[in-house]
Amino acid sequence: MLFARSFFLSFTLSGVTYDKGLCVLKDLRLRYSLKLLILLLILPHTFTGQSGCRAQVCQASSAVDAEDVVRVRTDEVVVPVSVRDERGAPVNGLTGDQFLIYENGVRQEIRSFNRRRVPANIVLLLDASGSVFGEMSLIREAAKSFVKNLLEGDQVSVMQFSDRVELLQDWVAATDWKTISKALDWRYHGGERTTFYEGLYRAARDQAGRVKGRRIIVLLTDGVDTAQGGGATFAEALEAVRGAEATVYVVSLTASLRRELDGRVGGRFRAILSGISPGQVARYRKIIDEAEKHLIEIAERTGGRIFFPHETADLIPAYVAIAEELRTQYILTYVPKKSLSGGEWRELKVLVLPGGYEIGTRAGFRVSR
Repeated sequence: MLFARSFFLSFTLSGVTYDKGLCVLKDLRLRYSLKLLILLLILPHTFTGQSGCRAQVCQASSAVDAEDVVRVRTDEVVVPVSVRDERGAPVNGLTGDQFLIYENGVRQEIRSFNRRRVPANIVLLLDASGSVFGEMSLIREAAKSFVKNLLEGDQVSVMQFSDRVELLQDWVAATDWKTISKALDWRYHGGERTTFYEGLYRAARDQAGRVKGRRIIVLLTDGVDTAQGGGATFAEALEAVRGAEATVYVVSLTASLRRELDGRVGGRFRAILSGISPGQVARYRKIIDEAEKHLIEIAERTGGRIFFPHETADLIPAYVAIAEELRTQYILTYVPKKSLSGGEWRELKVLVLPGGYEIGTRAGFRVSR
């Protein structure tokens, strides 16, 4: 099975109806590959994701809204900052006088510098569609390894999305290992379609949005939404995340889907994709590319980070790396020199001396009304 370090059947493609591969769908052993066929159903969808990097780990450094949104009854801005070296490893041992914060181009006075781990409320949001059906056991173990690396004071909620969005476990202490394991082992189950946008929307609105403190969503998906109407759009999902002041860390499976598509000339894809023109394959690839751009955009705009594990063995290390980053962030606060006005956007920039580091933080915040 393949992953990336980033589903019957008659379908319509640009107004033309195709019936190829119908008999293949009777073979449940090919369930993992159905996502490529469902891509055909969503070709009319418009993708608006911004371009992004293709590196093994893409630093999310240009955010749009913030976990550092000003809280009610305070004018203090909280700025979580991740600092990494050229290899992407967390940089420890920095001091407050090495950080510079600029708001709308004006340097601000840092009020507090906290190197201690700040407790977090973390939604584990898992894709359970046909594309990950064969890997669900490993996904469970990766999620468990992530939880084991959390600290006392953290809270965890578990959700999945496939044919519908489901809450598998409401908020519980991260140390309640038995309850979380039960949700992953017994409630996490497979489906066919991918209600990704609706899943992210509800994770932000229904879970992250109703707790106080630091809010994190850890998302595993290939990002290809195959829901057919009735759910949230990408823009609505992203806005919900902003409204919840949540940071999203993404474990992307897009490259695995792309590799499956590129291997169409042989193996199990010979039967499924035979007779489909190179132009149609190019359209499939474009859908995957646009889905990946959406995932990158989500991470960037929320101050998170995206991982592209290349093999199944890389999935657990990706989750462990996220837990490590949550433990090693620097938490800065300041009081803006300019009075705050409800609804106003303030641009942020954080520098770390002497330079040469990768800085992961949000690009700004919107003042709460």
